Amino acid sequence: MGGYLVQGNIAGSIGYLFMDWNARKTEIGYWLGDDYVGEGLATLACKQLIDHAFNDLGLRKVEINVATKNSKSKAIPEKLGFKQEGILRNYEYLNGEYHDRVIYGLLKEEWA
Repeated sequence: MGGYLVQGNIAGSIGYLFMDWNARKTEIGYWLGDDYVGEGLATLACKQLIDHAFNDLGLRKVEINVATKNSKSKAIPEKLGFKQEGILRNYEYLNGEYHDRVIYGLLKEEWA
């Protein structure tokens, strides 16, 4: 995982959550502090990791998984051309409630 730095402050983090070399795929995970949401930082960083995954690492697929109720986080893969592949129901239990997770996938040939 790497950090986003804005004027010397850590604004968030991003990285590959795993590498499946057999299937030649990975998942990108990211987080932004509240003060930095909406500035395009996560989208820009995702673009760089996607380019690296396809062009340098030779991967065939990148996934991004986010909570179904997190509209700001869902907007990033949707803006980058990812396809919704499914929803995992009751994926995690946080703060006294279950949360579903939507899975987005992008294939190398879909990345312009």
